[in-house]
Amino acid sequence: MKSILLILTMAAVAGSDHGRDVALTREMIEDAAIRYDDEGLRLGRERAARLAAEGEAAGDTQLARDAHDLIALSAWAQVYTGHNPLDALRRIAAEGVRHADRAAALDERFAEALVLGAALRGSTFMLGEGTPEMRTAMVERLRQALEVDSAATPVGVLNGLARSMDPAGPARPEGVQVYADLVRRLDENTRPGFWDLQARAWYAMVRLQALVPDIAPIRADVARLTARRPDSELARELGSRVEHHAWAPATSTSALAWQSLGSDAAGDGAHAEAPDLRALALARDPERVWFRFTFERDLPSSFGLNVAIDRDGDPAGDVAWWGQGSHFRFDRLVTAWVVREGDGYFGQLGVTDAMGATARRLQKLSTDVALRLGEDRKSVAVGVPISALDLTPQVRVIAAGGTNLLWNDDLASPAGEGIPLPAQ
Repeated sequence: MKSILLILTMAAVAGSDHGRDVALTREMIEDAAIRYDDEGLRLGRERAARLAAEGEAAGDTQLARDAHDLIALSAWAQVYTGHNPLDALRRIAAEGVRHADRAAALDERFAEALVLGAALRGSTFMLGEGTPEMRTAMVERLRQALEVDSAATPVGVLNGLARSMDPAGPARPEGVQVYADLVRRLDENTRPGFWDLQARAWYAMVRLQALVPDIAPIRADVARLTARRPDSELARELGSRVEHHAWAPATSTSALAWQSLGSDAAGDGAHAEAPDLRALALARDPERVWFRFTFERDLPSSFGLNVAIDRDGDPAGDVAWWGQGSHFRFDRLVTAWVVREGDGYFGQLGVTDAMGATARRLQKLSTDVALRLGEDRKSVAVGVPISALDLTPQVRVIAAGGTNLLWNDDLASPAGEGIPLPAQ
């Protein structure tokens, strides 16, 4: 509704004040981006495209620059809403790159356009289209943005991400410090806009990217962010990640009838020190499907579990499983990447679909994932609402385990593909 009201407001001022029109278009796009509103982003992008055409035709460089930049901003935001299939995301990302580059060509010192050009190129790797040339251009645009205005919030957001990312473990301290310095400069007395929200959210996320995060200050920061932007889907998801959960009661699993789904050899994981998955079992109750993971050794203070599910046997629109040499594709992903805390745990718990998995929105469909730690301390039962999975008789699964940061081992059929689930 708010997007439609903004469109009507812009129509009333169109042609009278391009500066105000650009500001209203930015407000519309940022508001939609914060709410993961694809329709609002599409409408904002269309409006920005008309402004870009007007600016180009009239030789109004600033109008054209700002409008092309807003198209790129809308495209980048839409890549991560979790509501679009892979082919559409690739088209949106490519469109965003073109407009970010056009904005930067019109003003080579426009830091936000340089940042968006880098960020959109980065997204192509997530979408399976990254190339060495794309990586080189991405790095160059971030370098240029830092040279133009290293203190700008968009620059700090991407620079912190680039410097903190470590696929092999915790976030790098230098990147965490970039976010700490950036957040310290932000105005505490104003309602966070898109970039301020990104800065604060990523500062929380990189601190969570640790085997045992210092959770108390992160919880406080996330609570403040949620209170100031209750409409933010990202803040809501962060709130779920830092929430303390109690283990499911013993009665939830004690009467279950478990059926073995398979076993896995010891010591075949990628990292000897990480949890080594040995067996997978299935049980059902009237409300949940339960998967029991058993590991070689006692589970450490932080651990990670995934169940990748092909719910209907139809690969169309599904996401490729990341196991080496596998052809398995899935359309449901159950995630529990957790840190034990007192009588329970916190972490990333959720169920998502193929589009959510592509955009890394792992809690898109549900956050209702129950865990019960076994008495042997090396097994854990994962209970997922039946309604979130929507399984058919053709369902197949692959399980994976590791730490809360790092995938280590999976359990699949002997052929490396999905395991059929027994009929109810």
